[in-house]
Amino acid sequence: MATKLQDGNTPCLAATPSEPRPTVLVFDSGVGGLSVYDEIRHLLPDLHYIYAFDNVAFPYGEKSEAFIVERVVAIVTAVQERYPLALAVVACNTASTVSLPALREKFDFPVVGVVPAIKPAARLTANGIVGLLATRGT
Repeated sequence: MATKLQDGNTPCLAATPSEPRPTVLVFDSGVGGLSVYDEIRHLLPDLHYIYAFDNVAFPYGEKSEAFIVERVVAIVTAVQERYPLALAVVACNTASTVSLPALREKFDFPVVGVVPAIKPAARLTANGIVGLLATRGT
């Protein structure tokens, strides 16, 4: 796995594929999404993965929705220009709540977020309550 410093000091961890494989981007504003990346990679080990995070604008919790949408779309666009993506996973709760519609409109590949998983989790508990670590933006 190689660590590359992208524009704007946004680190990008990219496993270099030995043969062309579908590329999955896992994006978060910080490193919290590494657990999502690890789980996806465990379930689908034969894909090419890129984990990108936005250490320049982290944390997103106090940023405006417009700023977050513009920033996330710009980062995913920059990654897409370098690595044709088959899927993008927005592993950031705050970015998932505001940027998914814009990402899905701009890109032809599937874009999934992590916030929808909260609803099924609440249904599975006996009391309908789950714990969530989140920013105000979520």
